[in-house]
Amino acid sequence: MATFAKVMLLLSSVATFGYTFFVVGKLMLFLSTPRSISKAHTWIFNLLDNKSRLETAYGPIVFDTLYLIGFIFQHSFLKSALVKNLWRKLGLAAAERTIYSLTSSICLHYLLKNWLPAQSIVLWQVDVDESAPLWWTFVVTHGLGWAVIFGGSLIMDLPELLGVKQVYYDLKEYGEPVAYKSSELRNLYSHVRHPSFVGLSVILFATNVMSVDRLLLASLLTVYMYVAWSTDDKDVAYQKQQLRNKKHELKAQ
Repeated sequence: MATFAKVMLLLSSVATFGYTFFVVGKLMLFLSTPRSISKAHTWIFNLLDNKSRLETAYGPIVFDTLYLIGFIFQHSFLKSALVKNLWRKLGLAAAERTIYSLTSSICLHYLLKNWLPAQSIVLWQVDVDESAPLWWTFVVTHGLGWAVIFGGSLIMDLPELLGVKQVYYDLKEYGEPVAYKSSELRNLYSHVRHPSFVGLSVILFATNVMSVDRLLLASLLTVYMYVAWSTDDKDVAYQKQQLRNKKHELKAQ
């Protein structure tokens, strides 16, 4: 019976893995699709002369802020010691990361489906459809940003990041996956579990239409990323050493 439960948990973990990729795909389209230009946009510097447009942005900003707070709360609360101890008491320690990935994906999916644009107010707008160089600059910038993020995910062990490896190791009665990693890497993982904050920050702000709702999204998520996770000198030294090792391996081939 215990083995059957572990197999079902592994299947659920694999399904969560697939669902997470689906939601990330939605996020890519949401953040990286060039936005259309409208003459109805009002520059943020002219708000005093356009109070009606400011009033129309109140509702979307309030709801979008609540969606972001909900996502941030889930992201922080579910990695707290209180919740981790709860999963251990319930015998779900191996599924902790899977549950975290699933709830994160659900919250993000809900945010994307219900996000309310507030495009009556903009900070800047650039019509990339009318200029091939601008369009390619936009596409290449976002493409590089996502490439860095996905590359970092692979380097950080994607199956473990999303919880599949923990459940599989539990089924095979191995030790926890993190136990097989170096102390330096475990120290890094305790501070950072997301790849490339810089890449995501660039994607958030490098938009052709910086409406007030996009500014809210970019600002809150960027502040949260850099406040909630921070590396120390040991982490930086470890990553520099790993980079030197990779360069040495490439030269040796």
